[in-house]
Amino acid sequence: MMLLQHNIKTLKEAYTIVIEDSKDELNSLGMIFVNPKEFLENFTNDYLIDSKNRIISKIIEFKSNENDHAQAEITWTEEDGDFYMLVTTVETKKYFYKILCWTLLENKADLKSDFLTISKSIQD
Repeated sequence: MMLLQHNIKTLKEAYTIVIEDSKDELNSLGMIFVNPKEFLENFTNDYLIDSKNRIISKIIEFKSNENDHAQAEITWTEEDGDFYMLVTTVETKKYFYKILCWTLLENKADLKSDFLTISKSIQD
């Protein structure tokens, strides 16, 4: 009897969403942000209200594709498991973007570099 070896690819639950907010629309609503860090803080403050067990890292700021970025990591636990999210905000001339990349916490090591690449990809 011969045993066949199969390469089984492990399913990694990885999700990304990009939300575009026009500066003109935000301004018309009285929501004026001076930089992507302030935009990220506004988002994460609201996001953290939804759950008592969400933990957010210190916000880092950097430039990519000539745009200013702010970024933080969020971890939390729900009845479905432990989760990890990389949240990046980007300011371009006309927009603020939120890039949300998330997965199960156990997949963080395998996916974080991909998430970082995605988060730096916005161009004006």
